Amino acid sequence: MHIFINVLEEIIVKEVRIQIEELRPEIQPKVKVAEVVAYTLNRLPPLFATSMIGWKYQYDYALNELYPQISQTVTHGIKAILFGDPLHDSTPLPKHLFLNSAGVLHQLNQLLKRRYLRWRDVPIIVREMSEQCTHFSQINNSEDQTVIQGLEETRLQDVSHLNHQHRAVLSSSKRFMQKQLVQKQQEAFRLELEKAWDSHLKTSEGSWSSDKRAKDALEMEYRALESYTLGAQLGIINVLEHLVFLIIGKATPPDLDQQFNKGEVAAYALNRLPVMYATSVRGFQHLRQKAISELSRELIGNVRTGIMKVLKIPHTELQPIAAYRFTQEYEQAILDLRTLLGRNDITLHNVVAIVQDLLLCQSASRQ
Repeated sequence: MHIFINVLEEIIVKEVRIQIEELRPEIQPKVKVAEVVAYTLNRLPPLFATSMIGWKYQYDYALNELYPQISQTVTHGIKAILFGDPLHDSTPLPKHLFLNSAGVLHQLNQLLKRRYLRWRDVPIIVREMSEQCTHFSQINNSEDQTVIQGLEETRLQDVSHLNHQHRAVLSSSKRFMQKQLVQKQQEAFRLELEKAWDSHLKTSEGSWSSDKRAKDALEMEYRALESYTLGAQLGIINVLEHLVFLIIGKATPPDLDQQFNKGEVAAYALNRLPVMYATSVRGFQHLRQKAISELSRELIGNVRTGIMKVLKIPHTELQPIAAYRFTQEYEQAILDLRTLLGRNDITLHNVVAIVQDLLLCQSASRQ
């Protein structure tokens, strides 16, 4: 997976939300966060990073050098959105543009109503829903058998057996609920943070500095998770990213394909190209056509230079950004789901539909 991030995204989203909250209540709903974020990002230099060292450097630079410009551009963006554009297109970007591990995780967040969901939690939740659906199916099968019995004595025996089975299911359901309570801390990221922090406090020697470091680390993890799915949350996309990776694929000799980090090449190129974020279908089409017609030489030149630089000085020893861990969790989660459900066809393309089916089954079992 190609892991990199524009550090400005998180900072700008926060500033946009702060400024919207300062508006009069009747005006606030008229301002769409995503549109102001895209407006601002498209007028500031990109700050892409692939490692934690790079992330910190870019983050510090944004706060120390660019923050006045960020704040002022956000203000202008809000005014521009409120003033309106008669040619403005509000058609949201299609879901297939967000068909990646972060975008699908956001869809699962919405579907399961678990804001702090991580990929590592998904197999746990699916297992519980699957078990509940299996119990429901067993009950239905037993009921069908009692209906087709012709003799009264057999019917009474079946009813007695069904009652016994029902009690067994209730007992199993009770065990299931107990198991669910134990696993809730794994399913909700916020509870995980609270538990880890409480545990740290209990075992701490009372050092204020160590407590603060632990709390900061947990807060960083939470922010990283939010940032990981930020594009899908807002419905915003960097038009140049896909084009850059297409060029990387064509410009890379076959014998070198596995010898460098394509994410580093993409970050290098994107940091030297105009910023093109879109929130609507018309905006996406316009910016993509503009990039192809006006920036082709720049795109190809920066990608080729990036490949040479990354091959010459690889950064394999640097700690990657937190999104790398979330992507690893995704890869493991897909493998776990295939084993759990006995299906080798589970991918990003169908995992949401599978969870939807389990939710329908779970809902039916409760009626």
